[in-house]
Amino acid sequence: MEETLDQISPILPIDFFAVTYDLQEGEWNKPLKRKHILPDFSELLYEDPFAKVFLGWNQKGLMCEVHIEKPFEECFFPEVRKGDSVELFIDTRDLKSAGFLTRFCHHFVILPKPIDEVYVREVTAFRTDDRHELCDPQKIGVKGDFQRKSFQLQISLPSECLHGYDPTAFDRLGFTYRINGLGRDPQHFALSSDYFTIETQSSKWASVQMRGV
Repeated sequence: MEETLDQISPILPIDFFAVTYDLQEGEWNKPLKRKHILPDFSELLYEDPFAKVFLGWNQKGLMCEVHIEKPFEECFFPEVRKGDSVELFIDTRDLKSAGFLTRFCHHFVILPKPIDEVYVREVTAFRTDDRHELCDPQKIGVKGDFQRKSFQLQISLPSECLHGYDPTAFDRLGFTYRINGLGRDPQHFALSSDYFTIETQSSKWASVQMRGV
């Protein structure tokens, strides 16, 4: 039976592109620079942007800064999407052929302020035996800076928390993010969770090329 128009999954402008981005090298535990700002896909995803995201890399790991253009209100755990939070999705081997999360995939949630001693946590939802042991949250660095109308988070993900991370052997990552805000729709990078289950569809994450290797 043929599908009617209202049965066909919606198509976004971003669906016509395979996103590949050059990721610049940065200094460990130092502020990222303008060259590290990730592109904004909000117009192609029909989203109202409220954050700027910076991402850099070096041999020690990945550095991320999130500048959120709204005041901090409230956060929750484990229901992190209900409040203010940041979610990072990383595949250290950018495996586009796998139909499931492999041991190289990671899903991190970062709260602006701790809830019951939870500040940051890896919550990767593996469904097969191809997995890694979830990382020790104490090894992930998080710093917050809160202003009256905005706040910033600085996140350091050391290589020991990123299974398979080895820029000299493999200089490409799969990557996306979801920035959640209390009482508003989230902001994404190249892939919207309104249309995809991004927690499990790592093959659809964007590709980022680590430049400077």
